[in-house]
Amino acid sequence: MQQQTCYQSLVLMGVAGSGKSTMARLLAERLGWQCLEGDDFHSDQGKQMMAAGQPLAAELRQQWVDRLCNLLKQYQQQQKPVVLSYSGLIKTQREQIRAAAWTPLFVYLKGSAELLSQRLAERKNHFMPESMLASQLATMQEPEQEADVLILDISQSREQLLQQVLGRLIG
Repeated sequence: MQQQTCYQSLVLMGVAGSGKSTMARLLAERLGWQCLEGDDFHSDQGKQMMAAGQPLAAELRQQWVDRLCNLLKQYQQQQKPVVLSYSGLIKTQREQIRAAAWTPLFVYLKGSAELLSQRLAERKNHFMPESMLASQLATMQEPEQEADVLILDISQSREQLLQQVLGRLIG
């Protein structure tokens, strides 16, 4: 008999354009959990670099992950469930997030470069330009061997994606 995990954190991950912010907000609303938008915790310098089409320097990326981990630890200490949108490109940094979060389930929103590019071209008022997609795809370390990651194809409707995540949480 398989033991059921009671997840208390959701981490919506994927490259730019995957829908992680939208899905995080929708899931947080449905679950009544707090929603943290990972992009809000980038430094001004990091946002400026990305807006200029430059990938984050390793030091800036690590500082950002450290800020997210500190927040997740606070939520865990308060026993408050949380949904985080976070790119999750690098496995060692996912491990840090995993250690900081309260019983996390990672949801990897995966899509083709063509679909992601189309979504980014349609997006307005975001600091991350479409030109950064290739860099993010090259940096992404796929989470196939990570047991607490649900991999979803973003070509599905939002409602289908939501139902799959909620189904995994519930049962």
